[in-house]
Amino acid sequence: MDQIQAAFQVVAGSITQVRLHERLLTAAGVRLDRAGSALLYKLHIHGDGLRVTDLAELLGVDAPTVTRKIQQLERERLISRRPDPDDRRATRIMLTPAGSQTLARVLEARREWYEGLLSGWNNADLHSFATLLGRFSSALQRDLEDARVD
Repeated sequence: MDQIQAAFQVVAGSITQVRLHERLLTAAGVRLDRAGSALLYKLHIHGDGLRVTDLAELLGVDAPTVTRKIQQLERERLISRRPDPDDRRATRIMLTPAGSQTLARVLEARREWYEGLLSGWNNADLHSFATLLGRFSSALQRDLEDARVD
């Protein structure tokens, strides 16, 4: 268990480094900060049309912080707003085609980075790693969701 814990410390510390994020954005040819890319990614995986409050919860920040980031990304034409059909007072945030394209470039740069890290691995090891990591991430997600309910 100590070896697993130590390995996750390295992984978590490395993946969240500002330098890595900047390197991936440079490789993607994109000018976007970490908060902006996180917001675009949340829209991508959770579906377009999220409310500001939903985005704030998904990102773990308050609504005014998300609102400021939304305003910036709107100016850059990466996202847009549309009226919420269920509540006329609210709006839903959508990826624009430019936002989807920008995110696709970032995700491709990240994929290429991962492929470089795993380039010496054989197919059996890659399959085992993907399976075990998927099991772990599912357990982690369930635990975090359970903690949110408590």
